[in-house]
Amino acid sequence: MTDTEATRKNAKHLLYLMVNEELLRAGDGLDAEALGNVLERHGVSTTEQQAALNYACEQGWLQKGENGQLQMTETGFALD
Repeated sequence: MTDTEATRKNAKHLLYLMVNEELLRAGDGLDAEALGNVLERHGVSTTEQQAALNYACEQGWLQKGENGQLQMTETGFALD
């Protein structure tokens, strides 16, 4: 698996966790620390987390919201 494929997989896993574990919907968000804790519990390293978050934002799946929260977009929610 290439780095890009692994990053994409981690980004999709991130969205899955946001929807199914954190029960977020489009427009809902989490602060970066809480999101990092969720990912750590699932074995995603800090380096992998940042790459996945960057990728998800670049794809329009997440966006930066108020107070530094990362918000799920309609597009990101539809992927899960």
